Amino acid sequence: MRKNGTFIICILIGLALAFVYNRGDVFSTKEEKVMTGFTRLLAKEDLTVAEVIAYVDRHIDEVTTKNAGKLVLGLESVQKKMLPDWERLYDDSVLQAKMLRVYQRNWALDDLKTAQDETVRQLVAETMKNGYKVETAEGQFFPVIDYPFYQKYFEAISPDLTAYFELMAVESEATPVKDAALMISWAELLQRAKRQEQFIDGYSGSTQVEPVRALLRRYVTFALFGCNNTPLFNYQTKAMDPEAKLAYNQFVAKETEGDFAALIKEYLQVLAANDYRLTEEVEAFRQAAVAAW
Repeated sequence: MRKNGTFIICILIGLALAFVYNRGDVFSTKEEKVMTGFTRLLAKEDLTVAEVIAYVDRHIDEVTTKNAGKLVLGLESVQKKMLPDWERLYDDSVLQAKMLRVYQRNWALDDLKTAQDETVRQLVAETMKNGYKVETAEGQFFPVIDYPFYQKYFEAISPDLTAYFELMAVESEATPVKDAALMISWAELLQRAKRQEQFIDGYSGSTQVEPVRALLRRYVTFALFGCNNTPLFNYQTKAMDPEAKLAYNQFVAKETEGDFAALIKEYLQVLAANDYRLTEEVEAFRQAAVAAW
C-alpha cells in the first residue's frame, strides 16, 4: 500500500510539473506573438496612434513587466513621432479662429470638447482618442502628449517607468513655461528639478535616464536665468526677483543632498557676494554652470 501511495504521489507531482512547464511554454509563445505583432504594427504604413493604443490595451496583460514597458515606451515613441503631423492639422487660420471663439467664452479648453462647430469638436475628439490633449500659448491652439493618459498602465510596468511617466504627467498638467513666461512658482521649479535628479540617481539603470536628464537641464536653465517674460533679474535694476530670492534660500536651507541643491547653494553664495544683482561675475557663473551641467 505504501509503495502504491508513493507511486501515485510521484505521478501527481510529475503531472503538476508538466502542467507548470507547459503553461509557461504556452505563455512564452503567446508573449512572443504579442511582441512580434507589435513590431509588425509599428512598421505599418499610415499607422495611427489610436491603433497602437488599442494594441497595447488589448495585450499588455499578456506579457512580462519588461515587455509591458517596451509596449508602453513604443506607444510614447509613436506619439512623439506623430506629433508634428497632428500639429499640422491645427495649423489652419480658420480652425484657429473657430477655436478661439469657443475658448474665449469661458477661457476653458474643455469647452472645445463640446463645441457646436463639428470640425472643432471632431478634431478635438480624435486628438484625445490618440492620447493627446489641446494646449494654448501665444494665441494659438496645438496638441501635446497627454501624459496622465499613461496612468492606466502603471500596474503593468516597472517602478522606474511609472516614476518617469509621473514626472512627465507633472509637465503635461502644468507646463513650466508658456508664452516665454514662467507658469509655476520659483519654489515649484526647484522642487521639480530636485525630483528629476532623484529619478536619475534612484534609477540610474533606467532607459529613461537621458530623457529626464534633458528635462533637468531645462530646469537648471530656468533656475539660473528665469525666462524672457519672467527673468530672474529685473531688466532695469538687475536686482534678483524677491520671490525667487526667498524661494531659493528656503530651498537650500532644507535640501542638503544632490548636485542641483549644491548648484543653487553655490549660486546664492555668488549672488550674496554681488548684493543679489546680475553682474559680470554672476553672468559668468551661470553661463559656466549651464555649460557644465
